[in-house]
Amino acid sequence: MPLIQLAMRNFTVVAPDLAGYGNSWPLPISTPTIADYAVDICAFLDAVGIARILLYGEREGAAVALEIARHAPSRVAAFAASELEIWTPQDGDDGTDALKPFVPAWDGSHLTWLWAYLREENVFQPWWRKRLSARVADDMPTPPELHARVVQFLSGGSHGRGYELGLYANLLFDPRPAVAALNVPALFVCARNFGRDQGLKLLEPLSSTSHTCVEGSPTACFRSALSFLASHCAALITPPAPPRVKPIADTLWSDFVAVPGGQLHFQCNSDANTIPILVQHDAASSVGTVGPISRSIIGRRTVMAFDLPGSGESDDTLGDGILEVGAYADVLAAGLKNLDLRRIDFYGMWGGGFVGLELAIRQPTLIRRLVMSNVFQHDGDLQHRLLAEYTPEIVPIWHGGHLMQCWHQMRDQGLYFPWFDAKSRSIVQREPFLATDMIHERTCSLLKAGNMYRTAYQSHFRYRTYDRLHHTSVPTVLAIRAGDPNNPRIEAAAQSAPHIILRHLRPEFHQWGESFLDLLESADRGPT
Repeated sequence: MPLIQLAMRNFTVVAPDLAGYGNSWPLPISTPTIADYAVDICAFLDAVGIARILLYGEREGAAVALEIARHAPSRVAAFAASELEIWTPQDGDDGTDALKPFVPAWDGSHLTWLWAYLREENVFQPWWRKRLSARVADDMPTPPELHARVVQFLSGGSHGRGYELGLYANLLFDPRPAVAALNVPALFVCARNFGRDQGLKLLEPLSSTSHTCVEGSPTACFRSALSFLASHCAALITPPAPPRVKPIADTLWSDFVAVPGGQLHFQCNSDANTIPILVQHDAASSVGTVGPISRSIIGRRTVMAFDLPGSGESDDTLGDGILEVGAYADVLAAGLKNLDLRRIDFYGMWGGGFVGLELAIRQPTLIRRLVMSNVFQHDGDLQHRLLAEYTPEIVPIWHGGHLMQCWHQMRDQGLYFPWFDAKSRSIVQREPFLATDMIHERTCSLLKAGNMYRTAYQSHFRYRTYDRLHHTSVPTVLAIRAGDPNNPRIEAAAQSAPHIILRHLRPEFHQWGESFLDLLESADRGPT
């Protein structure tokens, strides 16, 4: 992001995630090549209507950019590559042996491996070659810097799974034939202290349209690349405005909506033409956490799911100070208004339901039906303990131990209530829901949100749920699951007003939507 912000001073910047990374879907190929990634980026350019570009890439991205410049020279005005890697066959064999699939483990040990892997990349280049000649002559990144790389690795729909595919492709890619075939202006640059300057010498005699440059740091490399590209931008035209997102059948597709101070990310499916149901996640979570519920509704309802401010891919438009639930409701209301959505059904799990309740109170014509599951209201000593202990600060530690703190914090939420009181008296008396993929999803969302998760959780712990239920007449469903320690109070709340009814959630998480969809469908047939 800092490099993009630097480039934005003089360029219109378009920075797609490679397929399978960030928020881009993986290629439907088990072992993609650099050429496959290049073809995919060209398809992206076609989709957004960009005919001609200046092209920049780093490391694996440099290989993809080089392949684009070779196979689609008519759309490349100039090309710059930083830290392009030239591997020997032995490098390819050793690297393939070293790169193992990233598979979440029940005990969180995959996060220990990830921290060690990212540290090792800053010790040896390549990281699997443990020799003095492979040492990186640079400082080890600080714990916060390494933590940022962890978050980047874990961001996106695959949460680290498949990371090795692009690296495999790069190991097997020989850039020299591509450089020899270049007929566009090109710059190859690297930082001296990363040991790739010897590789650049192999490229110098291969192309008459390219030249090489060695700089003192990666940032200096990027500045040289920008200067080179700027000298070739005269013939380019202003790119078109980004096109609207096109719905994709049978799946959840992503988009963003502007709100004061930034954007909210949301997922949607409109296969069924109904009043939309908004499926809202809780604190320290994201749209991925409620994905099994959202996907189960496809074909029966128009379904939407928003990342709350500071969660998932949504901008933190609220800051990390003391906030109330109403602040989240106001931002969500602004997003819905800008999408011209004037009538919705709302389902929220845990604290996500509180946001829906506040929307129903503040904008009674917006919410047609409100469904809240697993809600709570805590008072007295328990509330004080939750506010003090439930949300420990995430502080990156040099050895990565904070990652295990986050993993076991998320896992123990399914074992004890409160999770930090691991005593027999606190055992949750129901079948434990400890699916490794679910815990991994929640841990990734927690790490992405950072300490903003504390703000969200604490706003939920202060919320007067059962009191606020009486400030709206919107038909409301309170849904519970067996063994929830809050059930007695939820059942009492359901009996306290005529507009509230009680429902029991089905046993499997992905079936929870089936517990209340009939009520929404019956509302379709009546006055709205």
